[in-house]
Amino acid sequence: MRKSVPCLIFLVICCAAAGCSPSRPGPTLHFVRADGQSTPAIRAELARTQGERTLGLMYRKELAANEGMLFVFPEEAERSFWMKNTYLELDMVFLNHDLEVVSCIERAVPLSETPRPSGKSAQYVLELRGGSVSRWGIKAGDKLVSDAPIPGAQ
Repeated sequence: MRKSVPCLIFLVICCAAAGCSPSRPGPTLHFVRADGQSTPAIRAELARTQGERTLGLMYRKELAANEGMLFVFPEEAERSFWMKNTYLELDMVFLNHDLEVVSCIERAVPLSETPRPSGKSAQYVLELRGGSVSRWGIKAGDKLVSDAPIPGAQ
């Protein structure tokens, strides 16, 4: 039994470094735009802990058009993300506690350490494949809807 614990720890570290997705399924999300239209469904992984938020989508080589990662913070505050060790071009959608879009960053440059600030208070950040925001017409004021409760959402 003692030998299996270090092996398990090593496996978890290797999986994280390789960018493996967590096995737990996350919610299915979509945006309802100001015109009443909905975006396609997005399968989201949740990043709820400090460790999950720190790792984010680093080291990933692929992200499907209908996949993303929803970063959940305990409170609203101005947020700033970077692309260190992130190989994918990403869009970042910043959302307030009511899951309303407050700002977007489009096509963040991979591997850049340039800070990408929200400009407004946000409790959630949804990272999507680059180009999703313009393709789906996501704008400030749009609402994120989930098929399951999101921690901290009102």
